[in-house]
Amino acid sequence: MAKLSVLALKSIKKRLTEKVSGRGDGALLFEKRKSGTIEVYYRYKYQDKDSSIKLGNYKVTNDGAGYTLAECRDKAQDLARLRRQCGGDLKGYLEAEEHKKEQQKLEEQQRQEMEARKGSFADLMESYVLDQQAQGKESAHQSRQAFRLNVLDAYPMIASKKAKDVTPDDIVTILAAIHQRGSEVESVRVRALLHACFNFGIKGDYDPTRIAEKRFYIQHNPVTATKKNTKASKPGNRVLSHEEVRLLWHNIGDTHRVGFVLACAIRFMLATAGQRPKQLLRATWEDYDFQRNCVTLIDRKGRQGTEKIHVVPLTGRAMAILRAVREISGSYPWPFCSGVKGRSGATKGQLMPLTLESLKNGFIRYNKALSEQASAEGKPAPEPFTARDIRRTVKNLMIDAGVNREQRNLLQSHAQSGVDVKHYDRHEHLPEKRESIRRYDALLDKILKGEETTLVDIDTYRQQKELSFS
Repeated sequence: MAKLSVLALKSIKKRLTEKVSGRGDGALLFEKRKSGTIEVYYRYKYQDKDSSIKLGNYKVTNDGAGYTLAECRDKAQDLARLRRQCGGDLKGYLEAEEHKKEQQKLEEQQRQEMEARKGSFADLMESYVLDQQAQGKESAHQSRQAFRLNVLDAYPMIASKKAKDVTPDDIVTILAAIHQRGSEVESVRVRALLHACFNFGIKGDYDPTRIAEKRFYIQHNPVTATKKNTKASKPGNRVLSHEEVRLLWHNIGDTHRVGFVLACAIRFMLATAGQRPKQLLRATWEDYDFQRNCVTLIDRKGRQGTEKIHVVPLTGRAMAILRAVREISGSYPWPFCSGVKGRSGATKGQLMPLTLESLKNGFIRYNKALSEQASAEGKPAPEPFTARDIRRTVKNLMIDAGVNREQRNLLQSHAQSGVDVKHYDRHEHLPEKRESIRRYDALLDKILKGEETTLVDIDTYRQQKELSFS
């Protein structure tokens, strides 16, 4: 079979062939279509049957599309060599290779899709905050702010990493920056927040109620390997003296930039035996029972997300505070509300009760006033105290008043929780609580009057105050 020439292909009528290389290597086949296009095939025999594989189109003109004669010959020789290597079934081999490529392409696509579904550290933090919001946790906004300040803005490269690829070194980098700016307590808080965030990611992937588009595939919590700064999280031991309690009660309302409602809230903490301020501030008027003179406080947080119900009896002292704030906040949902609307976060533009931040600022301003007064008198500044110290102080006062440990714990919100709470009579322990708060209020009464507090005549006190209780 002679070699074809370009001239011969120009004058092709229907079909021309040319042998490829050696014996049994097949042939080049040129076929002219009615359109004038010349198609090129590599033709060979397999198991005594003709098979052909299209190479493309022959390039009829210099500026036309397709392959030149030399290029067609090269392609045919390549296929001939491949045919010898694969055992003869060239078409089957090429189809198998094509199938393999498609499979690899599909697997790569799936891998890329799975990689895209692997959430970043930033995605994990956002998912954690959204979960907190869904559970109605008030800390969600604070968590978002902490993440933004300490991770997203400070270390965008770490935030962009896949959550599963975040290392203990990354966490140390984040925490060290907080520590170096002098915020040791904040460093401890952020560490706890990040630890909870990664635990959420580990469990969230396998929580059927929380399956989302993003998954994190976290195998180990990187925060666990970091050392906790225990020095910055020492439990407080500040206890106010009787004189400090008396001065706080009488002077808090005169402190610069401490409003009337906020001053009443601070006094109410003392009057209700040191209840948790967060629960007191968010209790609505509907939570108060003015027939039984008590308030129902609900802890909507809890370790397992369950509600804890706690009923606190109200003394005449506490009732007097409520009557006073009612003149200002009676039209609002909460007694301790100044009418100010939220300025940022999820509560922006919404009417809100006093916040823990407001309470914190109240104590800061009072402590500042005490410090300035001491300085003016040439005395050392007294040790400052916070709302937490009020709760601790009250517990000590209850000890002095003769309230036993069980009753102290009961009065300070160690309530029942879980499934049994559905069948729990929230007023079941009210008589014991009333007796405990009577003893405490008798002592508080003497302290506020500046009287001797060595002994409290509870019987005399009860006779004097009996009408103040329900």
